[in-house]
Amino acid sequence: MLRLKDALGREVVANIVNGRSVSLPESRTFSVRSAVTGEAVHYAQSATVEVAKDAVQAAVQAFSSWKRTSVTERRNIINRAADILERRLDDVVERETKETSCTEHWAKHDAGLATVLMRETAMNIAGICGSIPPPISPDVTSLLFKEPIGAVLIIPPWNAALILSLRGVSTAIGAGCTVILKASELCPWTHQLILEIFTEAGLPPGVINQIQADRADAVAVTEALIADPGIKKIEFIGSAGVGKVIAGLGAKYLKPVLMECGDQSPCIILDDADLEQAATLCAQGALAHSGQLCWSTERILVQSKVKDRFLEFLVAAFKAFQHTGCCITERGAQHTKTILEAAVADGARFLVGDAELTGKTALKASLVADINKSSRLATEEVFGPTASVYIVDNDADAISEANRTSFGLSAAVFTADYRRGLKMARELEFGQVQINAMTIYASAAAPVTGLKSSGWGSNGGPYGIEEFLFIKHVSLHDAPRVMANGAPAS
Repeated sequence: MLRLKDALGREVVANIVNGRSVSLPESRTFSVRSAVTGEAVHYAQSATVEVAKDAVQAAVQAFSSWKRTSVTERRNIINRAADILERRLDDVVERETKETSCTEHWAKHDAGLATVLMRETAMNIAGICGSIPPPISPDVTSLLFKEPIGAVLIIPPWNAALILSLRGVSTAIGAGCTVILKASELCPWTHQLILEIFTEAGLPPGVINQIQADRADAVAVTEALIADPGIKKIEFIGSAGVGKVIAGLGAKYLKPVLMECGDQSPCIILDDADLEQAATLCAQGALAHSGQLCWSTERILVQSKVKDRFLEFLVAAFKAFQHTGCCITERGAQHTKTILEAAVADGARFLVGDAELTGKTALKASLVADINKSSRLATEEVFGPTASVYIVDNDADAISEANRTSFGLSAAVFTADYRRGLKMARELEFGQVQINAMTIYASAAAPVTGLKSSGWGSNGGPYGIEEFLFIKHVSLHDAPRVMANGAPAS
C-alpha cells in the first residue's frame, strides 16, 4: 500500500515519486466520489507543479540504468506483475467498483484483459532488434539500432482503468523507457495498483512514477509535465476534445504524441446479414459499460431492404437491457441528456427509452431515429447508453455514411458474404473493422489504430512497443575521404 494520512487523519492516495509517497498539505487533498451516491469513497492528493517536475527528474535518472536492463529481466518483471495482478483480483474489484461505479463483471474483465496484454508485450520484447542496411560504399558499414526514446508521460482514462493504463505502461517499460503515469483523478486508487504490482514484481524505483491532479490543477500540472525537457513522448487516451489540448501542447513543446481518442463507431447491417444476431451485438456494443467506451456502437446503419425486420429485433434487444449502469459523473450524464434532448428538438424520435435521468448519473437505454445530420448527436461522441439508427440504400451509401464523421477508430459490418464484407472494410476510414462482431473488439497481438480525430499511432503488441523506440544510425568508416574543399565525401 502506498497511501498516507493527511493532516485531518484521512487516508489518501499519494503521489509516488522514485518509489516514495509524497506528503502534501491537507489543502492538496481532494475527494473521489461514487457515481451512484455522490458521496466520497476515499481521498487523494493533487500534485503540484513542483511534484510533477520531481517525477520527471526521477524518471530521467532511472532511465540511465533501466535502458540497459536486459530484455530477459524486463520480460520477467512484466510477467511477474501480470501474475500478481491475477492474484490481487479482489483488490481490483474493490477499488474499481468503488471509484468508477462499474460492475464486478467489468472490473474482472478489465483485469483479465490487462494481464493478457501485459504477457503479449513481454513476449514481444525479444523482437526488438536493429538491422544492417545495404551499403552504398564498400568502405562504410551502417548499423541501425532500435533504442528506447526516454522518459515518457502516459495519461490513461478511467473507463478501462487497467486495460488502457497497463497496456501503455507495459509497452513503454518493455521498450526500455521510464514512465510518469498521470493517473485519472476519477480512479487514482485503481491506477496506483499498477505501481504496487510492479514494485512487488521487482521493478526498480523511479521506473514508474505516479501523479494525479484534481480538475482544478490538471491544466497547470499537465503542461508542466509536457514542457519539461526530460519528457520525450506523450501517450494520451481520452476524449477528442482533451486530445486536441494535449496535441496542442505537444506541438508547442515539440513532443511526439501517441493518441487514442473517441469515436462514433458505426455498425453496418447489410441486407444478407443474420439480423437477429446483428441486433443483439449492436445493443451489446452500444450499452456495455453504459456506452462509456471509446469504440462503443453509437451509429447503426441498416440497409432499407431489411430495415423493418431488423428494427423489430433491435428494439427488442435494447428493451432487454434492464440496467445499463451509471455514467462516471453527473457531468457525463448531463452531457448525454443534453445531446439527446437537442436531437429531439431537431426532429429525432425515440424508438426505445428517452432522455430522462433515472438516478444522479444513470439514464435508460435509448435508441434514436430520424436524426438531423447537423445535430450534435450526428457529429459528436455521446459516451452514454444510446445509439442512433440511419437508413442507407446500398453498400456505397453505407460506406459514405460511416465515413461521414471526423472519427475513425472502429467499425463493424454484418454480412453473410465475407468477400462483400472485406471489400467494404477496405473502404472504411477506421483503424479497426470487425466483420460479424461488435465494434468493441481488440486482439492482444494486433494493433489498435485511430484515424482522423480518433488518434495518431498504434497501440498493442509489437506495434505499441515500436512507438517507444527510435532508430539510431551508426556508420563505420574504413577510410574516410575528404574532398578538396573540406567537405566530407558521401
